[in-house]
Amino acid sequence: MYTEWYATEFFSQYDPFEDWVTGETVKSRNVFDAWALFLNLSQDGDAEVVTTFYYADEEPKDFTFVLPKGRQGRLHLQDQPDNLGTSNLPPGCNPYKRFGMRVRSSVPIVVQATVGDRFDYERVTNSMATFMFHPGPLGQPETNWYYVDCVYLTREGMALEEREWLTILNPNQQPAHCTVTFIPGGDVDVGTGLSKQARADLAPVSYELTVPAERILPTDIADWPEVLANQPYAVRIQSDVPVTVQGIRHIFERGKYDYSRSWAVLDAMPVIVSEV
Repeated sequence: MYTEWYATEFFSQYDPFEDWVTGETVKSRNVFDAWALFLNLSQDGDAEVVTTFYYADEEPKDFTFVLPKGRQGRLHLQDQPDNLGTSNLPPGCNPYKRFGMRVRSSVPIVVQATVGDRFDYERVTNSMATFMFHPGPLGQPETNWYYVDCVYLTREGMALEEREWLTILNPNQQPAHCTVTFIPGGDVDVGTGLSKQARADLAPVSYELTVPAERILPTDIADWPEVLANQPYAVRIQSDVPVTVQGIRHIFERGKYDYSRSWAVLDAMPVIVSEV
């Protein structure tokens, strides 16, 4: 127990994307710092830890290290030193691409991620998030995932703009055939105690996708035309093999995409729903 952990994606917005104001292609200049932090729960034995890095377009890469009994360790997943002076980018980790991680240990450990972004010319973090890895081994529960906070914002005259990505990590040696369903939402009227749909005419919409073996697949949800901007959704991801899922929201000032203002990790969780 607690010898296998997963992070679906360490987010890096280096991919060019469309400026929704001008229609031109822009590229974020943020530097993304990322750390994986490990605690060996054993007081009796050192942990031999194997980290596997997964990409959208590369074979997975392994890196192995030893973590002493009862101790914490950290990997800085960036090729520049951090503010503690740590520079220990492991072989096989490409910090200029989106990547996911699997961690396997010979003894029980706990694994956490910390990710921050900053302007490329300074050492001060602009925004930061932490999240726990998902415990494995993966099984039947990890074929059915949900997260409830899904929305991307863009509207003329509104200063805030958001981009949102959904990423699936398939660590299996066969493809994962997935169905992603967006369930329209709304707001609770605290006066009447009733929840009212933001758009009563909207029905759930589903998309089919295939995640290749031992790959991650990030998707900008704006690329799915029936997933509407400025509309709240919950999301269900169903797969024929166990996978892990994560959402990422990137926040900008409208029309200014060189640097993000903030970003967030949208926790997904596996849920088995029994038929009533």
